[in-house]
Amino acid sequence: MLVDNGMRVLWLARTGWMQSGVPNCLAETVAQHTFIASLIALDLFPKIRASGRTLNEGKVLKMILVHDLAEGVSGDLPKWAKDLIEREELEEEAISRMNLSEDISTILRDYLTMGSYEAKVARLADLMATWRIAIYYKQLGYDVDEILRSSQRESIELAKRLGILIEEG
Repeated sequence: MLVDNGMRVLWLARTGWMQSGVPNCLAETVAQHTFIASLIALDLFPKIRASGRTLNEGKVLKMILVHDLAEGVSGDLPKWAKDLIEREELEEEAISRMNLSEDISTILRDYLTMGSYEAKVARLADLMATWRIAIYYKQLGYDVDEILRSSQRESIELAKRLGILIEEG
């Protein structure tokens, strides 16, 4: 069941934060990240509608809800490790092990390939969620400068490509 896959990420701390010195007890979990990304998407939808673009908001939210479920199988790999492996093969293996419905598998694969406008908006919300929590950890005094800079840069670049105005501060 989908909920069983979700349970695996409830307490799975995101590795990048711990590698930056954030203690496990404060490190954002994959599920917390998903929640923040969903809220950010809800904030983005009116901006997208105001720009004249249409999108399937339900599809974006579904993508955000499932985009990191594979980490319940593979673990939350740090960004540098993801760059060294055959990420697509790992994600495909995780999808097959999760026994997802065809509908959810299709949505997840669309996200992973960035095959639609909705997938790109979901990715933007994902990046912005990382940026936002990086600001929080920075305010607490943790050395998260690299994550903060990269998530901010990637968020701004993707938002510009999508024609979405976001606040840069």
